[in-house]
Amino acid sequence: MANEILWLPKTVETLMTAGDLNNQPDATMLPATADYNNASNKYRFGSFLFFGTFDAPCDAGALAELHLFYKLDGTNYGDGEDGDVAAPVGTGNSLHGLFQIGVTTVVYQQVLGVPLLPYAFRVGLKLATGQDLTPVATHFLKIAPSNEEIQ
Repeated sequence: MANEILWLPKTVETLMTAGDLNNQPDATMLPATADYNNASNKYRFGSFLFFGTFDAPCDAGALAELHLFYKLDGTNYGDGEDGDVAAPVGTGNSLHGLFQIGVTTVVYQQVLGVPLLPYAFRVGLKLATGQDLTPVATHFLKIAPSNEEIQ
């Protein structure tokens, strides 16, 4: 009997809440306040969903960068500065996708199929929109993790 490799979706989790994103300025790297512990979960892929409301329509070509700052040694983040991820500096190594925002004030946008490593990481969102996020309590960044399942 031949085996099949199927997708095995897991529970969607919130990585950043309105408390992390409310009233945040443009051109800023916004780190999450907590780790996502993929050292325990060991998910192979993650798809990310960002919802944001901006003060005014964003600039043409507006986007938000998705960064993952891993703790490869279990202690220090690869955050482009001192390893504590309090004020991370994103690099090409941490960049894992772009949310295309466009000229809008409200956006639901996704980055799909990001390979995940089996280490804890903290997500960062860098705005390049020309507008600040509003102070409303509705913003979020979520992850929908998945693995393969052999049947």
